Amino acid sequence: MGGGLPSLGTILVLWPVIKRLLHSKLGLAILGIGAVAYFGGFLNLSSLTGGGGSHKVVDEGVDNEQAAFIKTVLADTEAVWSEVFSQAGRRYPPPTLVLYRGSSASGCGTASANMGPFYCPQDQKVYVDLGFFTDMKEQYGAGGDFSHAYVLAHEVGHHVQNLEGTLDQVQRAKQQVLGKAKKNKLQVKLELQADCYAGIWANHAQQQFDMLEEGDLEEALVAAAAIGDDRLQKQSQGFAIPHTFTHGSSKQRVEWFAKGVKNGQLSDCDTFGEQ
Repeated sequence: MGGGLPSLGTILVLWPVIKRLLHSKLGLAILGIGAVAYFGGFLNLSSLTGGGGSHKVVDEGVDNEQAAFIKTVLADTEAVWSEVFSQAGRRYPPPTLVLYRGSSASGCGTASANMGPFYCPQDQKVYVDLGFFTDMKEQYGAGGDFSHAYVLAHEVGHHVQNLEGTLDQVQRAKQQVLGKAKKNKLQVKLELQADCYAGIWANHAQQQFDMLEEGDLEEALVAAAAIGDDRLQKQSQGFAIPHTFTHGSSKQRVEWFAKGVKNGQLSDCDTFGEQ
């Protein structure tokens, strides 16, 4: 396989749809809000959105500039999803973020660096090994702060799915189907919906909080393409096996993220209605 991203053509096709969302205030927001997050350990944005409570961060000795940025993004996801849930007459209980390097204990078993970031519904925590972002840049060519923000927003998307009952529904559906391929197909739909939810966050972060900088969404699109199952399989073994996909192809991940960005509506993220 070559070193380029296989879905950059798709990115270019979709780019005009989302380009209108781009402005230039995320950098200033990170300098201001990120400083608070860095020195205070966390930032409570619930007062800005009308939501109750504040998010929690467990920092296992990795409190640095990168960790501060991730904490700031978590605060932004809380602001966005608190607003979305409030519009539906519901309260948004945010997940806890666990930042670590190497390994950590989770409600879903041991969290290790080779697993990548993940969400555990048992303890409602998002686990992020910061070394994963180095791998994204060096191995997959997906660098930039907003690529990191996309990854966290995707995992928070799984938290939203948990609150909606979608994770339980998919788990039950997996138990009722025969064959690994069908189970994988359900998992792909779940992951693509989390990508779409990440897009909803990006839409609202710009439209309501004016937090995005020009080029931010492009970084997220490149990250989505970089960690598509087809690209990862081709990189590791030289070919892709679609029925073994668990997260979706590069094209699918880019398209569903872009769908969430376009209108910022939960109704646009029905991946399970897609055949």
